[in-house]
Amino acid sequence: MSTAMTARILDFDTRELIGVSSSKSKVSAHRSQKAALHAARLNAVLQTTIELTEILQIFYQEMSSVIKIEGLNYEHKANTFEYLMGANAGHSSHYVLQTKDDYLGELSFFRKDEKFSAEELTLMEDLIGSLVYPLRNGLRYQEAIRSALTDALTGAGNRICLDNVLAREFELAQRYRQPLSLLMLDIDYFKRVNDTFGHVAGDKVLRTVAETIRTTSRCADMTFRYGGEEFVVLLNKTDMAGAKITAERLRATIAGLSCIYENQEIPITISIGVATLCGGETREDLLKRADNSLYEAKTNGRNQICAVDPNLVLN
Repeated sequence: MSTAMTARILDFDTRELIGVSSSKSKVSAHRSQKAALHAARLNAVLQTTIELTEILQIFYQEMSSVIKIEGLNYEHKANTFEYLMGANAGHSSHYVLQTKDDYLGELSFFRKDEKFSAEELTLMEDLIGSLVYPLRNGLRYQEAIRSALTDALTGAGNRICLDNVLAREFELAQRYRQPLSLLMLDIDYFKRVNDTFGHVAGDKVLRTVAETIRTTSRCADMTFRYGGEEFVVLLNKTDMAGAKITAERLRATIAGLSCIYENQEIPITISIGVATLCGGETREDLLKRADNSLYEAKTNGRNQICAVDPNLVLN
């Protein structure tokens, strides 16, 4: 969602976040009795969840029962989070939500047939005040969950995150009969980097490789640190041919990197094992075959990609 130049900034007093029902903000100072009743109900139902998507779903449903709204778009760029409901076209009203301490994102409402009236906009802004406290809690909860699922050094997903995402993608691939491929990457001679340049330099190499994977792969949110200097990239809706193209692009890009640490250039190359899900395989089979492929790539000289024949028996 691009920020419209006509977007209104709603700046809420953080003191009101302690008790939403006792709000005295500028937006709600002259709240009508009808608006107060709607706000009271909205406050109550929004307290039933801390999940960000559920908060927005409830808010959209409640707002739609009061004002004719045919679409909602919420975006928080810092959290790389965007949520859309309904039809995001036609007449619109845009808001930037913030408090003294927090930026809470941007919210837009849409409907096709007619512009929002001044009375509707006043009620809309009044009711948005009820969203602030749950929204802030939802954003903080999302950040906490993301932190628990993210490798602190590289910013890639961790093993727990990989397990969760792989389970989801595996189920989708089976349900809709879509291809699913997996790349397992290992930084070549990484121990030599640590021994020669030190562990701080090694950490820089890990961060550089992780960032390159994210920016080079179309699945930036499906990159995981598998352990040590190994990474996994999941490629949904991608067959073996497509996976090999992505793998080669990653290999060539990283081989061409110039990683400088204390005026010394550290050469980086990676080996990549490629595997595509076959009928009858489990998630563990797919990981094992990618690992076998990576082993072959390293055995055969490193700085290359390899895909083990799926018909071979897994050890």
